[in-house]
Amino acid sequence: MLDFHRLKMLFELKRLGTLTAVAQSMRYTHSAISQQLAICEKEVGVKLYERVGRRVRLTEQGELLADYAGRILALADEAESEILASTDSVRGRLRITSFQTALSSFLPTALTEIGQRYPELRVEIMQRDVESAIEALRTDTVDLILGEEYEADMPLTDEATHRELLIEDPIYLITPTTGPWSHLEFDDLEGVPFAIDPAELAMGKFTQQLGLRHGFRVNVEFETPDPFLHAHLVRTGHAVSLAPRLFLPLLEGLRIVEIPGKPTRTLFTAVRAGRERHPGIRAVRLALYRAAAAATEAFD
Repeated sequence: MLDFHRLKMLFELKRLGTLTAVAQSMRYTHSAISQQLAICEKEVGVKLYERVGRRVRLTEQGELLADYAGRILALADEAESEILASTDSVRGRLRITSFQTALSSFLPTALTEIGQRYPELRVEIMQRDVESAIEALRTDTVDLILGEEYEADMPLTDEATHRELLIEDPIYLITPTTGPWSHLEFDDLEGVPFAIDPAELAMGKFTQQLGLRHGFRVNVEFETPDPFLHAHLVRTGHAVSLAPRLFLPLLEGLRIVEIPGKPTRTLFTAVRAGRERHPGIRAVRLALYRAAAAATEAFD
């Protein structure tokens, strides 16, 4: 009989391409991964992969078994979820990861509802950027991610995940209320100092691309992933920045300006495919949706 854990290693090898990456992802040593995959080859009686330089390439049989492994892993998640769903019991532990503007704005409201409705459900929160969160979901480090995507982004999720749209969240320009930038519109910001996320993060990349679409290169003088620091730098007259609508109620002393074209970010939840009927996941998703909708209504 094929070993479930070794099948997961093979599935990860197809996804990541190197034994070293699989070892890091699954928190094993390189030699342990090699040994387990060698046992897997003996179990099926065929060669499953071969080395090509520093990477490895699955054989035809390895590709076939890796595809089955992905389906088996998803089916195991589905079976567990269906069994729990049949009991109508919402309990246990769920690990959620998200980013700072969501964690600071509507997630606390969702947690309050979850605590009141489902006292036996324990929710643990981790802060991650969305790219790291996707990887944590794939490696079973977390159970659910609350993610964000910006216009023109390639979708971060794939067929191995189950994704649900949460809300479309408009993006605004924020400026000081006094001083030389307090009357400017977005198209007037060439040369004005910006406070933005690092370029490797989704919001940072989006901000720079948005400036180019409007005919200027964003003058990045403050680069930090902390949106509260962005706002403080704006409030004290050192920069301008961008902020999503759901985050605006947490900010004071700023001028809020609509951006031409009304750009948005897409907020979504994602879980591993097969786990979408898990009672705890369904409860958390519903609470997040209600909290985001309530926050939007309060802003309007």
